[in-house]
This record gives sequence, structure tokens and C-alpha cells, in this order.
Amino acid sequence: MDPFIVFWELTRACMLACKHCRAKAITKRDPRELSTQECLDLIDEIAEFAKPMIVFTGGDPLMREDLADIVSYASKKFRVSIAFSGTELATIEKLEELKDAGVSRIAVSIDGIENTHDEFRGIKGTFRKSIEVLKSAKEVGLSFQINTTVVKQNIRELPKVAKLCKELNTDMWDVFFLVPTGRAKLDLMPNPQEFEDVLCWLYDLKKFMNVKSSAAVHFRRIEVMRDRGEMPRVSDLYYWLLKETRDLGEERKATKPEMRAFVTDGRGMFFISHIGEVYPSGFLQISAGNVRERDVEEIYKNSEIFVKLRDPNNLKGKCGICEFRFICGGSRARAYALSNDYLAEEPCCIYTPRGAR
Repeated sequence: MDPFIVFWELTRACMLACKHCRAKAITKRDPRELSTQECLDLIDEIAEFAKPMIVFTGGDPLMREDLADIVSYASKKFRVSIAFSGTELATIEKLEELKDAGVSRIAVSIDGIENTHDEFRGIKGTFRKSIEVLKSAKEVGLSFQINTTVVKQNIRELPKVAKLCKELNTDMWDVFFLVPTGRAKLDLMPNPQEFEDVLCWLYDLKKFMNVKSSAAVHFRRIEVMRDRGEMPRVSDLYYWLLKETRDLGEERKATKPEMRAFVTDGRGMFFISHIGEVYPSGFLQISAGNVRERDVEEIYKNSEIFVKLRDPNNLKGKCGICEFRFICGGSRARAYALSNDYLAEEPCCIYTPRGAR
């Protein structure tokens, strides 16, 4: 499977200090970062064997002065999106510059309503600044999405964030499910039943808005079950979430599922770190090689971890016998974070496969 999407951490520098930061972002740029020319050369390398979507991320990519140059070069070969922080760097002039450089969509995080968001981001005022950035994106004609990381502390605020997405006419709501890596601690992570409840609720929200999950690929299993009229095992939380969003407005026309439906850690996806390490995903930080030493195509196609991850029959525990393993397979990053084995079963899935009943 050729890569469908590449996440590229241009820098780990960021002005914020988020509690759940995967990257353990730092305040200043690392002198070991890939240079401008190395970035341009790597873009050419990727283009020689695949045409994935590129998502530039960080840290905060806006901390790099050469960002527009890199984006402009990449956008001539790929569809380019960029995720950055809601800070003073995200001026309307910078958004216009990114649009002119060819960015197809930006992503800004909203992790709850004002106080919750600011507490998680580490700096007061970031919620209001993020909303301002999103409104500026609309003003300059840039497609934008809101990213939200689900943690125990913000589950009861998710309906308010969903309504905010509707009010802002967000093109996509990308709901991330915490992986305890980087700064993210285990006690922030929802339990398996809460995963199931929120994912089942997201299925209902698809009637009203574009919504998808990240780091929770068992959403695909829930979609299949719900599409055929089978209701997963949910708790009171699901019904509460549903009640809180019953006034979202008119249902939208059904859309076809995205091609990335079968993409997950190392399978149709890879991650490039700020210093050139290649990982199956940003949350599964096991290096398969460095682009300064090996060709990126060779790393993706032939490295042991990528080869193993491409075959769901290598999975262990209930994931290895699950009838949904080829469209799901569980989060390999979360399995690794909790068991130190990237092939272990997904620890936050409550589903019992048919073969285990």
C-alpha cells in the first residue's frame, strides 16, 4: 500500500505548553532540524514513489521562517494541509501567505470551552485567539478544520465544541483520542467504555457535520455495525451526549466515506520528525530509519516495523482474530504505550470478536 497521508513535524518549537503534547514541544527551534534544502529534497523523494496528502505539523510550523517556501514547493506536487497553534504568529497576513503558497486546509485545536482549553494549552487567552484565527481563515477563504483531543476532563464539553464547529461552519471536526505518549499522562485517557460511547455518538453527528476520528480506528468498526443496524454496547454517557446535541439543526446530505478508511499507523501512513526520523505515526515513535541516511521509500516499504504493520494478521490478542482487523486493527500507538508491544491488542476497545465469543 502506497502512503495515502504523510504527517511531517517541521519543528518541535512552540509558544504553548500543552498538557497532552505528543511532541513535548520546546520554546526554541532545535538546531538539528531538517534545513530548507533538505525539506525540498525530501519532498522530491516522496513524489518519486507516491502522491500522498502532506500534513505539516509541529510543535508549531509557524515558528519556521521558511514555512511558506516549503509549503509552496510541496503544494506543486501534493495536496498540503497544515496544523498550527492559535497564537499571535497566526496573523491574517500569515494566513493569506499560506493560502497563496497553496495550502488546501489549516487545522487549529479547540480542546474544550475557554477555561478548559486554556488550562490544557498552558496559556490564558489561547481559546479566544484560536477562535479569532479560525474566523480570519474564513475571511481569507481558507478551508479549516477544528482538532479536539478527547480526555477525561473534557468529555462533557464535547457537545459544546460540536456546536461551536457548526456555528463556525467548520469544514471538518477531527476528534483525536488521547495516546499516553509525550507529555500526555495515562490518567488523562478516557476508559474503553467512554471511547465506545463517544465514537458511537460521533457516528450520529455525521448526519449534521463532517466529523472523523484520529487515533481511534475502531470508529470504522462502529460505522460498519451502525450502517447494518447493529448497535454497539453503550452506556448512559452516549445517551447524554446525544441529548445534548439534539438541536444541531437540519441533517446534511450523505457523503461517500474518505479513501483513508483503511489507513492507520504504518499502513498507508507515516510520520517524519523534525530531525528526519521516520515513524509509523507521530504517536508511535519507533524509528524505522532517518531520511538523512536512507531513502524514504526504502524506509517505508522495507523496514521491519512497516512490513509487520501492513499485515493485520500479525496483530496479537483479540485484534489478531477480529473480523474487523483489515479495516481497523486498533491503535498501534496506544497498544505500544500501554504494553510496549506495537502488535498487542488495542487496550481501549470493548468489542469482543466473533472468534472469541
